[in-house]
Amino acid sequence: MGQSQSDETRRSLSPDDLRHRLTHRLQKRTFTDLELYSFRDVFTSLANTSNDNTPYWSEDTLTRFLELPDALDVASLLYHATSVAAGFPFLSDGPGILDWEAIVRVVCVFTGRYKTVLRKGGGDPVRVWFRILAVHDRGGGGTSNGHEVNGKHIEAAIAEAMAHGGEHRDTHHSHEKHDDHDHNHEDDDHSDDIFQIADPEDMEDENDDDELALAALEALDAIEVFKLAEKPAVMVQKYVRRLDPQELTKLVMLLLVIAPLDPQESLATYVERYSGDALVDLRRAAGSIVRSMSVDGKPILWTGFSRSVKRSLPHLFDGFKPLYEHFLFSKRLNMNKNSSLNLPLIPPLLQHYGTILTPTILNQLSFFLKGETLYRRLRKLYIGSDDGFSMGMFEQKVFKWRAPTILLVSGSRMGPPSTSREKSFSDTLSPKRFPDSISDDNDDEESETLTFGVYIDIMWKITHKECFGTSSTQLFQLHPIHEVFETSKSHSDYIYWNKSAGIGFGAPLPRIKPGDPVLHMNLGAVSLILDESLEFGVFTHSSSGGGAYHTSDLNVGGRNGDWQERFNIEEIEVWGVGGEEEAKEQARQWAWDEAEAMRRRNVQLGDDVEANRALLEMAGIIGGNRSGGSV
Repeated sequence: MGQSQSDETRRSLSPDDLRHRLTHRLQKRTFTDLELYSFRDVFTSLANTSNDNTPYWSEDTLTRFLELPDALDVASLLYHATSVAAGFPFLSDGPGILDWEAIVRVVCVFTGRYKTVLRKGGGDPVRVWFRILAVHDRGGGGTSNGHEVNGKHIEAAIAEAMAHGGEHRDTHHSHEKHDDHDHNHEDDDHSDDIFQIADPEDMEDENDDDELALAALEALDAIEVFKLAEKPAVMVQKYVRRLDPQELTKLVMLLLVIAPLDPQESLATYVERYSGDALVDLRRAAGSIVRSMSVDGKPILWTGFSRSVKRSLPHLFDGFKPLYEHFLFSKRLNMNKNSSLNLPLIPPLLQHYGTILTPTILNQLSFFLKGETLYRRLRKLYIGSDDGFSMGMFEQKVFKWRAPTILLVSGSRMGPPSTSREKSFSDTLSPKRFPDSISDDNDDEESETLTFGVYIDIMWKITHKECFGTSSTQLFQLHPIHEVFETSKSHSDYIYWNKSAGIGFGAPLPRIKPGDPVLHMNLGAVSLILDESLEFGVFTHSSSGGGAYHTSDLNVGGRNGDWQERFNIEEIEVWGVGGEEEAKEQARQWAWDEAEAMRRRNVQLGDDVEANRALLEMAGIIGGNRSGGSV
């Protein structure tokens, strides 16, 4: 009989009861006592009070606390996403009131802490982000606006729900249950368009099992409640979740700004990135990222979003973790009693920036190369406009760096050959030219600007016959569309470097004789080639595949078809991933090679004994750091 009563109790649990139980477990298992104490202090000290004396956070409170800059116009969008996350793990119940328990769930979602409690981590985190950010479109019905509920601003709708006893759980769906006459014909047409471009993977219905909710219920040993719950006998209605490209661009701009943020670092520290040229650079990078999901401004659906994020932007949302961990550090609980204590200065993220590698581009790189390998870890090795566009200078500056490097190259799209040099370069390529890839949306010079790059995890070396490199090499494009091309198992022509042939990624070394010009380039299925003068470049994408790098899986702008970009190189930069130790090792290798070359030529070192000794010690030939060789 006791078992029967237990079953009845479990069956009577409502979604709110289950959510409450999960919140209690999240507090207990994902926060330390100090974090939770500070968290409560932050919440209560800034909370508003509802008519029934329930403390909660408004959009203005959240905006001021997170220090969201007005220039990015992202406050309403982030508040909406936060309110939807408040419904965790039943995200379709959002947006919700940001009371104490809701804020606990929100912080666990935005910092990823929920994964330690849910079985199997709660499933696909990319889908979680998409559901938090997306809104619904129903077939045959109207569309929903990401910032409005029943034609009202979210905060106004939630306030109204609180005035009626806090019945707010269905606000996200309520605006979708109106009759058709509540929506104008323009909205109906827009909904029809959504269903025309949607793939089967984009379609969902109300009876779809939510992987996140199931994982949470399983963790609470309440899965039977979900299975035995009575479902209303209603006609199943299909709907599509979508993101607005313009709104997502604003959010990506914020993510670019907060990428290097520390949990105790004020967002106002990066205020210089919200104005002037920095803001233009920010918008440009965000546009390239969003364009990988939607080229022509059409709504972004799940398939386009997931393909881009999973392959080319795996760390896109990492910046939310330190931003929302701000909740765990109360300024009123400062443990440092000595306010006059001089804290050590934090070194800059990058000592010197280049023409291509700006603060924004550095953060864009962190979306697929982990931030801890980039921030305060990059060293300028070679910049073409400073050191000279020559293979000799490239070799002198880059070779001997015993750590990974990042090559960046930018230029302007080349039209029909107009000079003898352009014609000579074009003659080395296949006469059958693929069409250009997509352009920027702007009608200025920026629309023809292209930026590519490569991450190389081993030392550079001269290629005589066979290419070098490993499967960790990454070929990527940053503008006008963001995409990463991972290595494939079909071929191993990852990298070549040859003074007569230039630099190639994803293509075999051309057959050449020393001193003779290259007559024909061997273009790989997915390849980037820079000619030996470092004057021209070509990126080729053949949908047939079979090369050293995977073809594109983005279904935007003909991206998964055949295309080619020929461009005039305007800048090349190579950055070493490392620090002082790697730089010292490179200098030691240079000195060793120079001393060894002189020894073999039996050349006298000169009359300056101390200078000679210093050179030989750097090379490790004499002294305590001797590493071989003799004089």
